[in-house]
Amino acid sequence: MRIYNRLYLHPINLIIMTLRKAFYSFVTLLLVIAFSECTKDEFNTDPAFRLEFSADTVLFDTVFTSIGSVTKSLVIHNTGKNKINISDITLARGKSSPFRLNVDGTSCEVYKDLEIAGNDSAYIFVKVTIDPNNVNNPLIESDSIIFSTNGKVQDVKLVAWGQDAYFHTDAVFTGDVTLPDDKPHVIYGKLVAGSGCNMKINAGTRVYFHNGSSMEVRKGASLNVSGTLKSPVIFTSDRLDDDYLTIPGLWNGIWLENGSRNISFTYAEITNAVIGLLADSTGLSDNQPLRLHNCLINNMTDFGVRATKANIIATNCQITNCGGNVVSIEQGGSYDFRNCTLAGYFGGRGYPALSISNYTVDSAGKQFPGELTKAYFGNCIVTGSQSQEIAFYEKTGTAFDFRFDQSLVTWQKSDYTGKGYESKFINCIENKAAKFKDPGKNNFELDTLSFAKDAASISIINSTVPDITLDRKGISRMVPGPPDLGAYERVEKK
Repeated sequence: MRIYNRLYLHPINLIIMTLRKAFYSFVTLLLVIAFSECTKDEFNTDPAFRLEFSADTVLFDTVFTSIGSVTKSLVIHNTGKNKINISDITLARGKSSPFRLNVDGTSCEVYKDLEIAGNDSAYIFVKVTIDPNNVNNPLIESDSIIFSTNGKVQDVKLVAWGQDAYFHTDAVFTGDVTLPDDKPHVIYGKLVAGSGCNMKINAGTRVYFHNGSSMEVRKGASLNVSGTLKSPVIFTSDRLDDDYLTIPGLWNGIWLENGSRNISFTYAEITNAVIGLLADSTGLSDNQPLRLHNCLINNMTDFGVRATKANIIATNCQITNCGGNVVSIEQGGSYDFRNCTLAGYFGGRGYPALSISNYTVDSAGKQFPGELTKAYFGNCIVTGSQSQEIAFYEKTGTAFDFRFDQSLVTWQKSDYTGKGYESKFINCIENKAAKFKDPGKNNFELDTLSFAKDAASISIINSTVPDITLDRKGISRMVPGPPDLGAYERVEKK
């Protein structure tokens, strides 16, 4: 036993054993490294894995003055440990796209099998070529890069200005501002008149909104839109091709925030939005009513004018063809409409043209009353494709004062039996056809057989400020006379 121990503890044996352990450790390390390298060489095939990008939108915001050619980069990040294979990288619009891709040194519309190592990145270069002086181009060109990885699809949006214009991306204006009228204004995101801003938009100015974009006038800001008959101010979608001219909901609309002041629109045309004008308590507290004169508000997904506890004076206006009410009065306020055409012929609509209420309801069903001190409609047309085009929602105990004076109205008094509402309709033409020329194509001039012809009150016209002796198209109501109801005077062919 002693001999064995002495042999075991001999220095040569110790050296042999130490070398043997070192060898085993070295082999183990090599195996670990080899296994690790094998693991790194494996592809990530998890269908739930998502690539990350340096941006969700590649925005080309250069205003081109000649044929434009600009290149920007996009970084693709593989945040996983294993390498990834992107099976397809494509442009959604293919060959019709103004954009071109450069992937791994290859210029293409489609690239297959891009491999990115674990915790590594790759660059894609995006190029756009546009002639901004080609007036047939859209105001904004857009496309998407589509990435297919492990059976899942992700995309990055591409946006570029398509014509020479003023482009505003989430712009906030302060102080005294006048939008130039020499080129169109294209809004991507929001155009905001911030608190204290006095914004003026002069005759002939064109303001085009990208999908989801809007204009907002904040508390303490003012807005003066001053179009003319020959040079109206245009607020509409940036999709100007013929296929989109009659599609509503292409932008969000104009919001007049509670506390905005001194707001006026003259010869403004607001079309193809979700809501034309959202007037939130506008003009009530400071007795500076929202003034709409000779305006056209047409073809909205929801409302033409949605007014909550507001103060509005509207003259010679056409507000028509909305999926919701063309005019919605909520939670009271004060309103005066004269020689206005309020009509709904929107496909699939279920809402009356006009809704009048002295309360509003929140999502929990709680009612919030507001005094309706005045809702006057003189020489107006309120009609549409349904048998009931005026809806009343009255909360008893709260002021609910309205009157229809010498107007053509489509309403069923039997729906409001016992309310006494019929006494609020004075010298009105009830449930007779307005007979517009072609309301489906936004032609609300009167046909020769219209019951609205020669039915207006001259005294209402003479007592109105501003002057409405001329209709929305500049035609005299007084000669040869008598005047017609609504925004347009019928001109008989000789």
